[in-house]
Amino acid sequence: MKTYRVGLLIDGTDQPGWIHDMAEWLARSPEFELTALLVMQKAPGDGRLRLGAKALFGTLSRLESRLLPAKQRQMLTCRDMRASVPASTAVLNLAAGPAEAGVDDGIAALGLDLVLLLGALPTPRARVAGWARQGLWRLSYSDIAVATSRYAGFWEVYQREDHTTVKLWRIGQDADADALLDQRSFNTEVFWLKNQTRAFSLGNFMVYDALQAMARSRPGVAPPVMQIMSGQRRDDPAEWDSAAYIARQAWLMTDLIVRRVMGRNVRWRIGMFPSTRQQAVVSEAMVLQPPKGRFFADPFVYTKDKNPYIFFEDYDFTSRKGTISVATFEDGAFRLLGTALNLPYHLSFPYIFEYEGTTYMVPETCGNRSIELWKCTEFPLKWELDITLMTDISAVDTIIFKRGEYWWLLTNIDRADGQNHCDELFAFFADSPRSSHWTPHASNPIVRNPMRARNAGIVVSPGGEVTRCAQYQGFCHYGKGVSLNRIEELSPSTYVETDGEIHYASFLRKRHASMHHWHHQGGHTVFDFAYME
Repeated sequence: MKTYRVGLLIDGTDQPGWIHDMAEWLARSPEFELTALLVMQKAPGDGRLRLGAKALFGTLSRLESRLLPAKQRQMLTCRDMRASVPASTAVLNLAAGPAEAGVDDGIAALGLDLVLLLGALPTPRARVAGWARQGLWRLSYSDIAVATSRYAGFWEVYQREDHTTVKLWRIGQDADADALLDQRSFNTEVFWLKNQTRAFSLGNFMVYDALQAMARSRPGVAPPVMQIMSGQRRDDPAEWDSAAYIARQAWLMTDLIVRRVMGRNVRWRIGMFPSTRQQAVVSEAMVLQPPKGRFFADPFVYTKDKNPYIFFEDYDFTSRKGTISVATFEDGAFRLLGTALNLPYHLSFPYIFEYEGTTYMVPETCGNRSIELWKCTEFPLKWELDITLMTDISAVDTIIFKRGEYWWLLTNIDRADGQNHCDELFAFFADSPRSSHWTPHASNPIVRNPMRARNAGIVVSPGGEVTRCAQYQGFCHYGKGVSLNRIEELSPSTYVETDGEIHYASFLRKRHASMHHWHHQGGHTVFDFAYME
């Protein structure tokens, strides 16, 4: 039964696809009814571009749109909103310009619980006050930039920022009374329009999460501590900024092309060192070097009969697919034992754990849109599929462990299916690691920060303490660093972890030094690292 009546405040019936997505989500929702489209046409002169800026950014948009996948192009393509809403949705046309508080716009009779303001619309606060019981929510799409959504995501790419931030506000009577409901970020994409579509997509998910929290009588959705700070706002970009952006992108593309022509790859290797305590990395590690044409990454160490076995992603540049290989270390040298798992789809992140005397592996099987549990039948090279834990899901880097009365599954899900799994961490729980029915955590996604969301390993101590390793990504720099974060509280409704220091691969003293995985078990620590060859 739908219990909340929502209005969408827009500046015309012709709107881009991401706003249609919001309307269609509301129409499908069991709790929320899209009661009305509140169409307030722009006043004459509102948002007019200078001719030079309009020409340059129009050309830039046309060029970059050709680089977008079809799904993201649709997010920016405008069409009539009236085709995306139920027939019962009222369409209310409002006059542009200021209006005194208390003037009857015809909105009071709708009995709205909430109004969502999407896109760029200069609306006098006095006019919207009292339109809905829960007030008016608005998204802002830049941490450092624009006054409107037209250039969302531009400055972050221009300035090579690691992250792009989106905020959800409850609008107050004045600017000082605005309340920040939620703030999230994602890893900045390599060009403007792709970054913009990511910002719009994340903004929509923030609204969905906030609405669902409100339906569960949990109106506050912001994390206890905002982890990404706001920067100084800037004006909309001008003609010169467009030209400078094109020059900077041309330089970046030239560098990438030259690297490809010269065969300069960033190749991952594995390091290992003995350790009795948890630490991120030491430069005096023993190195497992991959042969030419391959890289080794995502190592997990598993001790059996006092010998370390390293399970890792073995990626072949020719086939562009990973398998799971195994090595051991004895008499001061690594020895490759062979392939543990080779499937028609890509494999990586071979997380290993024990349950009832049996050794299990949860490799990344995102290429099969699944999370699979494999059982070892003859250690270390023979495995068979035990059970598929989840299906039809775009998830990577899954870890499973016991804490308290439940088994916990932490994984990175890309809800937009845009091939980016670094921004959100989701938790599920069950009575057994072999369950095919996992209950979602009440606060999913439990980590909403790209600095620490993506799993990079985990350690469960004999005393039950859990340290989760997380990746840190940079602009055009996958695997910029790792952090070790201790899970302090984990229950079906709560999640608290202490943020650890971010460790970078500066010890390599090489260009594009990278590190994105760490694991410790049985007196051995393994990690991966890479640099430009």
